Amino acid sequence: MPHSLALQLHSLRHEAATDPEGIVRRVPSLGFDAVEIANTYGWSAEKWKDILAETKLRMIGAHVPLETLEKGWDVQLKFYRAVGNTRLVVPSLPKELQTSEGFSDAARRLNTLGERAKSAGFALLYHNHAYEFLPFTDGHRGMDILLLETAPQFLSFEVDTYWVEKGGRNSREFIQQNLSRVGALHAKEFSRDGRDVPAGQGDVDWKVIVPLLRGRGCPIIVEYEAENPVEAVAASARYLRDL
Repeated sequence: MPHSLALQLHSLRHEAATDPEGIVRRVPSLGFDAVEIANTYGWSAEKWKDILAETKLRMIGAHVPLETLEKGWDVQLKFYRAVGNTRLVVPSLPKELQTSEGFSDAARRLNTLGERAKSAGFALLYHNHAYEFLPFTDGHRGMDILLLETAPQFLSFEVDTYWVEKGGRNSREFIQQNLSRVGALHAKEFSRDGRDVPAGQGDVDWKVIVPLLRGRGCPIIVEYEAENPVEAVAASARYLRDL
């Protein structure tokens, strides 16, 4: 039986701008049985439930900004509980928190939210970009601060392979070194020659990463942000599904 594979719908944001329902309905034909969202399209929980049931897709995660979670916790939990999603992913940090002191503040806030999430039956994750891996003048890095100052029982990481590589780290090594903290994978290809290509056509060590994380029950989520995304995510699915 093929392995489960999710699509981050942000990959098809331009196509969804004119026909979000049509795009979501097309997802299974592209090789996916689950979705992660970064936009609700303004739909009610009932509408999401209907379209997920119609397409037989599962929602396995949602990107929700830090402040949105802090200010609207009860609303967010009610919505995502209704649609059957239990993973809440903080997609990035605002610019003002991208300092050594800011990352410590973010860690404190993520711990607080993570504890609330766990008590409510949810999991809180943090999605990286490249800036977490860049050194500050004091030698510290944001990712080191987040790993050190957040509690493993309250926060895990949605590791984006492309951004780890863009930040100067080897994504396979980073995942292996921090395996117990990884809660999901953003399977986004990185090519050292700068090309945007589907998974399997660049330099990420998928043949180690994907089986390793599947064995731990982590969802594998395809993301692609360049031209011709429909064809690219389908090609990524074909490559990753059987690893």
